[in-house]
Amino acid sequence: MIKSTTSLVLFYLLFAGCAKEKFSSESNWLAPLIETELTLGNLIPDSLIRKNNDNTIDIVFEEAYGITSIQDILVIPDRIDSIEVTLSSLVLEDRSFIDTLTLQEIYPASVFLNGQKADLPAQDVQTNQGTKLDVSKEFFSTATFVQGWIDITISNDLPVTAELMEFELINDDGTNTVVASGTFTDLAPNTTQTQSYTLAGKTVKGKLELRVKRVKTKASDEPVLIDIKKGLRITFGVRGLKPQSATAVFPAQNLVERNDETTYSFGGAELTQVNVKTGSILMKVESSIEEAIILQYKISQSSSPGQSGPIYKEWKIPAAPKGQRIFIEERFPIDGFVIHLYGEKNSVAPYFNHVYNELAAKIEYTGIERTLSLSDKIKIEFGLVDVIPELVIGDPGLHNFTIKDSLELPALKNFKGNLSLEDASLELNFYNSFGIESLITTNEIIGQNTGSNKNVKLTSPALSTPILLKRAVNLGTSVKPDEQTLILNKGNSNIKQFIENLPDQIVPNIQVKVRPNGTLNQSDFAFDYSKLLVNFKLEVPLIVGLEDLTVTETRKSNLFEYEQISNVKEAKLSVLASNDFPIEAVLELTFLDDNGVIMATAFKGENNSIEEAETDPITGKTSSARQSELVAKLSRSDMLAIQNATQIRITGCFSTTDAKRYKMYSDYRIKLKIVSDITYENKL
Repeated sequence: MIKSTTSLVLFYLLFAGCAKEKFSSESNWLAPLIETELTLGNLIPDSLIRKNNDNTIDIVFEEAYGITSIQDILVIPDRIDSIEVTLSSLVLEDRSFIDTLTLQEIYPASVFLNGQKADLPAQDVQTNQGTKLDVSKEFFSTATFVQGWIDITISNDLPVTAELMEFELINDDGTNTVVASGTFTDLAPNTTQTQSYTLAGKTVKGKLELRVKRVKTKASDEPVLIDIKKGLRITFGVRGLKPQSATAVFPAQNLVERNDETTYSFGGAELTQVNVKTGSILMKVESSIEEAIILQYKISQSSSPGQSGPIYKEWKIPAAPKGQRIFIEERFPIDGFVIHLYGEKNSVAPYFNHVYNELAAKIEYTGIERTLSLSDKIKIEFGLVDVIPELVIGDPGLHNFTIKDSLELPALKNFKGNLSLEDASLELNFYNSFGIESLITTNEIIGQNTGSNKNVKLTSPALSTPILLKRAVNLGTSVKPDEQTLILNKGNSNIKQFIENLPDQIVPNIQVKVRPNGTLNQSDFAFDYSKLLVNFKLEVPLIVGLEDLTVTETRKSNLFEYEQISNVKEAKLSVLASNDFPIEAVLELTFLDDNGVIMATAFKGENNSIEEAETDPITGKTSSARQSELVAKLSRSDMLAIQNATQIRITGCFSTTDAKRYKMYSDYRIKLKIVSDITYENKL
């Protein structure tokens, strides 16, 4: 969490800049390797520096963490409902068909009297012959019925009474299966009689035969007008047809209708409204039905500013080839829609976590003959998926969670020694832009120095009292957050000792209780940009004292890569330093191979001190730079070892006189020049 400390600054001030450049050597008697000038401004990121009017420097570091998204406390789960049904019903349209048993068929001799008035004798005709009827276009080619009726109506257009008519209606398919049979009696002229027969459990063909087994008529009382085309008019009507299976031209009809309330679980939350930022309706269909299906899905309690109605989608599922299945999968985006979660009506419980949806599967009239059966199946998977909310409203539920994520400061792992600060302060800003109350309890904040295995707990009376963050205020186009701030300094906390421990890990233990006091009318809310944060702002005036503060850095090395070592008699590696800082530094360079084995050292135990500049006793600022020269002698074997090394470990040990604290100024600098002085052997 604290990404910058004075010890880290001092290390990089003296050495990090040097390590940025590639060591190389020319074959000169005196070869400059590096020349550079370093200041605090060069080495500390601008985001961490605050320069004061007197050129003193403060280190300012800010880090915020907590709940940065609505999805940290609420996830809308995918909810896929699956139904697999056979066709619950099939419907055929009511139809009718008319045929006439004429006078000529009943009394063939009447043909000689057609158009004349004459006496009609009584008739009693018995036969097994019938009339072929093809109603496959009007009715169906074949059908087996679960339910249905055939209505047979006899209208007597004869001028005499029909005393008796016996009939059979049979399938004209060689089986002669009787569909219906019956008897009509005493049918006076110009009157009508109707009889109904159930078709349940029967298979009926579109090609039928009507057999009038017996017709008996009375004689006329006086001469009557003879019309051989008139007779007994037979009307066949079918109604209420629900087939088990049928080959027919089916009318438009609903095959599946499902109105249901889908229940969602939000981990204890009770939501009444979700504004969808992004999301989709998933629809997967598997069908063996030999007819195109129109699939309709609607969430009636939904709306969108850019739409005229609720969430609605219609899919057309092609007809399945005979004996095969088809598979369809589609996603329909519902971005920007508002979904109310009170079910079908907001006046009837349940009032939350319920999405009312309507699903219908239907066939449209195509004029094409199809074979459908109630055993045909359709499997439908549907529901909301990948929903990310823009806004949720309701009761979020009581939630407790703890923030324990460690903040790693790996750069500080290389530091050893003691640091003394003049002052430090830590501002804790608690920020809530959720429309939900939250209670924040800081159990502890631990600074861990894993190198020394020393932990320091941040203590202050201000941390012992829980902080209640009130609900943000919804202003329509924005929200007004609730904020509270704690300031910890050396007067009310141990923040100075906390930082002087040089922690490389900050481990907080902050407990958050969401909605601790309940909710009012399920009116809490959260936007997708809502946040619940603890912002850490650390300020350290750069007034420091150091005692044997040791910093180690290891990086790649290729020094003397191109030198002809065999021609070198001896060499010197010199560091010329001009130091404005009131800090003494002791330098050591260690050269290593890939396995970390030491190949050579330089500036170890001698000629390794960069002296500090003297300070003005009145102003506390250094008056002039202190010059130092560090010289390391290298033998031919040393140079060969350095040339073969792949890594260089730079160790700096820093101290201020008697660990006294000094202000650091932005115009302090160190000028460094590193040169090699090589003596070659002359060979003739």
